[in-house]
Amino acid sequence: MSAPEHAPHCIYQPRTAADVALAIIILRQTGCPFAVKSGGHGRYPGESTVEGGVLIDLVKLNHIEVSTDRTTVTVGPGNRWLVVYTAIQPLGLIVVGGRDADVGVGGFLLGGGISFHSSLHGWGSDNIQSYEVVLANGTIVTASKTKNSDLFHALRGGGGNFGIVTSFTLDAYPYNGIWGGVRDLKTSVILTHGYHMDQFIWSLDLEYCEAVDQPPTSLQPFMDIPALLDGTGKSHVSTLALAMSRQSNIGHRNSYWVLAAKLDIRILEFYADIFVEECSKHLDIPGFNPCGDIQIITGGMLKGMAKNGGNVLGLSKSQEPLLIFNPCPRWKNKEDDGTILALFQKIIRKVKTRATELGLDHEYLYMNYASQCQDVVAGYGADEKEFMLQVSKEFDSDAVFQKLRAGGFKLRGAPQVW
Repeated sequence: MSAPEHAPHCIYQPRTAADVALAIIILRQTGCPFAVKSGGHGRYPGESTVEGGVLIDLVKLNHIEVSTDRTTVTVGPGNRWLVVYTAIQPLGLIVVGGRDADVGVGGFLLGGGISFHSSLHGWGSDNIQSYEVVLANGTIVTASKTKNSDLFHALRGGGGNFGIVTSFTLDAYPYNGIWGGVRDLKTSVILTHGYHMDQFIWSLDLEYCEAVDQPPTSLQPFMDIPALLDGTGKSHVSTLALAMSRQSNIGHRNSYWVLAAKLDIRILEFYADIFVEECSKHLDIPGFNPCGDIQIITGGMLKGMAKNGGNVLGLSKSQEPLLIFNPCPRWKNKEDDGTILALFQKIIRKVKTRATELGLDHEYLYMNYASQCQDVVAGYGADEKEFMLQVSKEFDSDAVFQKLRAGGFKLRGAPQVW
């Protein structure tokens, strides 16, 4: 579906954290519903907007500041990742950010944030040194490992449930370009599937986090596979992010879903088979492209999640890599929404049932890929959910960000029930 379908009565574009604080005070006092938008890359109607009420559009909070010792970069949530990369790449620096040029900084980082560099450094949320946050009472605070540490921990994957983040201070790393790869911590691999020229096709996105002149030997098995199109080579993160964004099919209706399972070829093969079998029954739907991605939460990513006290994703105890299935179909007409949603609910249910039978099921749901029908926070586990509820009670005693804020994945239940 399409996130912009909801129409706010008012769009407010603050320039400072104080502007955000003033808005929150007024909205809280009047009981007016509101939504918060960073890049607007939401996947369902109402995720980053509101029907009626006020939309707080953070687009003008777009600062990018490199520390004097070049170890951190402070960015505003109104930036998109292409702008960030373009600003810091010439300085020989990179941050753990989004792989799509058009994705906004705010939502990506608050949901966890899988990056080209995540096997080496962890997810985006694991590489945040501090947050500037506007709380529900209008107070502007810093959350870090040493200041408001519970809030800091909750923000690392907890979404927009605790306040509006107006600035992120990120770890910066030396950078001289990128290639592609697999089998070591400098690599990122995405297996993509879709329907093109009357057939189901599979493709690989391969990245290697050094600008080598030739592909590493570990890539050779992939390079030996005959390809319809080969775009590999020495490049920049910004260039690859632009290439990712061109696959977005802006203007089409879309839906995202996510499911995790322990890494095992049996569930991977079952997913591929059931995906083709079920989607083949609906290829007559106008504009239907049954596409998606399969990724791995690697050992390097899991190790990175322990940085700075860890996050709230509930994966810190995982001892083995996980598969992330992310079907994200596209189609043309609103009248087909119900059919598509039912189809992918069915696929997810069948894969989850099979994973359970094989002893491979995992409850984790990646927020940035989840459907509005999925209860993301429950997938973090009971302990992490209870921790976040307590942090919410401490920093938002009137539950402003649970009741007045529209969109996003709240602490209790899925955004919508189908």
